[in-house]
Amino acid sequence: MSLSRTPVVAFSLVGVFIVSACQGPSAPFVRDAETPGPIDIESYYDQEVSWGECDAEWLIEPDVAASGFVDAEVTCASVAVPAVYEEAAEEVPDFEIAMMRRGATDTARGSIFINPGGPGVSGVGQVQFSDFPEDLTDNFDIIGFDPRGVEHSVFADGSEIRCSDETDFITYFEEGSPASEEELDAVVEVLDVHYETCQKDNPYWWTLSTDNVAADLDIVREVVTPGEPLNFIGSSYGTTIAGRYVSNFPDHVGKIVFDSPTTVDTDRVASRLEKLAADEEKLAGFVQGYADNQELSFDEAWETVLELRQLADDDQLYGFAGIEPAGEFEDTQISSESLFTKGIAAMNYLPEDQAQGYFNLAIFEAVQHRSNHTFEWFAFRLDGYEPDSLYGESLEEKDIERSNEFEIRVIVNTMDFSQPPLGEEEQREFSERAEEVAPMLTTLYSDASGYEYFGPPKGLSWYQMAIDDPEIPDPPAEPFVPSNPSGEELLIIGSLYESVTPFSFAEDTAETLGATLISVESEIHAPAGNYTNDCVNRVLVDYFLDRGEMAPVTCPGAS
Repeated sequence: MSLSRTPVVAFSLVGVFIVSACQGPSAPFVRDAETPGPIDIESYYDQEVSWGECDAEWLIEPDVAASGFVDAEVTCASVAVPAVYEEAAEEVPDFEIAMMRRGATDTARGSIFINPGGPGVSGVGQVQFSDFPEDLTDNFDIIGFDPRGVEHSVFADGSEIRCSDETDFITYFEEGSPASEEELDAVVEVLDVHYETCQKDNPYWWTLSTDNVAADLDIVREVVTPGEPLNFIGSSYGTTIAGRYVSNFPDHVGKIVFDSPTTVDTDRVASRLEKLAADEEKLAGFVQGYADNQELSFDEAWETVLELRQLADDDQLYGFAGIEPAGEFEDTQISSESLFTKGIAAMNYLPEDQAQGYFNLAIFEAVQHRSNHTFEWFAFRLDGYEPDSLYGESLEEKDIERSNEFEIRVIVNTMDFSQPPLGEEEQREFSERAEEVAPMLTTLYSDASGYEYFGPPKGLSWYQMAIDDPEIPDPPAEPFVPSNPSGEELLIIGSLYESVTPFSFAEDTAETLGATLISVESEIHAPAGNYTNDCVNRVLVDYFLDRGEMAPVTCPGAS
């Protein structure tokens, strides 16, 4: 679950919060089908996997990798999966699912698949940057995979789902909170160019969904660990994958960990309000921390934040990544209100011992130098950009490097569930309720003029393009609610004080699935997938090594 950067064009804050090649020795498996028709699923289950040396492009930089990671100790492979699991109107290339395996130090008792979430984050990368508990790496092969469309899991023909870097980058510098319908229409015009380009460049974008990812994972399970149940640690969106898997493949469920679960509430408006309330509390904490650091009152600190937000709205905050020179400052460009507010939101994803320091630094820089540098850096990093590639006084002078993480995130969220747009009266009601539960956030995201658009959605969206195209399946209008027909013991882990996926989501998931709930006295998102908490690590080890029946426990935040 994450923050969308798209301006509010549908209805108030409802739209603001969403939720290199590896080569083995064998040639890619491609199904034998010259014309569209029923999918021969068994042929995918019957393929063989060949582990081999990982291509250098799959390896992350040494300074990012975990201290115990050694690239010579991992192997890589890919497994072919059908792009669609039902008969399609046209032939669509297979996906090749990329995997990296860290082999058990001792004799392997089995395998544990991992995914860090997103949608759009690489499991291949997670194998490299995680310091896994030794008892797990001694006894299990750890296998990270990139879901279809993510990083190295591309189509078998080598193509990938990816939007234009340039049209994507430009959207960050459009008006974040339009002050009139005229300004809103100007933003929509720019966004429509981006969507039209994306759709044209990616005719099979609609094949990205969690239902398909879960089906892919079952093929991968059987090909990699024939006849064995799935052991899996999913963090954040990875829990969405886990929920679909345990619901749809109950006969193959092994040990499954839901780390910082996404919502299972069928009332998604209520879930959005719940998340707004959690983000409001987190924002208030940041402001109080800055107030304490600068020896100000809370009200004075909050007023400072709002003044800076207005400067950003008036094109008077500057950074390193913009497309229009600042003029009065050398080697700096005009930043944007969207990057200021998104940079604040990005703090929610940082470890708690770092977030406040970076927030204080970012506000101090803006006050002293009108610099939005720090917030820009984290905002772009959150969406898969390499910030160091964004220097340059114009778009032409930049050498943009980014993953396709953002488009994957939005497309998957769209194809998993798209609630039909609220009516104008419902939009106004939600706006009022949002202001009640999150008055600071609504102020931060609203224009000083007080303008707020209510009415039919403006402009293009993945949802509208799916609805309008008869060849594309319509996104579900009702949210998926997972179940546990397997009856296997599942493990739910959540931080008590985080806001990305509030702890109440973990409580609801545990109740829905009849699972054991482990709480962590922490603000950290995905406390299990970070593998830095000794108590949580012990729980994971006990769970996977079958050291007795699991029981609810509260782990301290610090190891």
